Amino acid sequence: MTPVLTTDGDNHITLTSNATEMLRVSKDGFYVRGVKVEQGPGEAEAVYKAFKEFMTWAIISKPVEEQ
Repeated sequence: MTPVLTTDGDNHITLTSNATEMLRVSKDGFYVRGVKVEQGPGEAEAVYKAFKEFMTWAIISKPVEEQ
């Protein structure tokens, strides 16, 4: 269950975790967990929180290297 970043070139970037879309950045806006974020004062905060959740999950999901 590894966090994944995918892109299809110029159209969008998607961050997924456990096959669940956490954040998508596309030409028509930002999506958090598949729901479009309305433009306005809270837009940046919603996107930041989703990205932070993705990065936190990526860090805690990282396999422990054998020593």
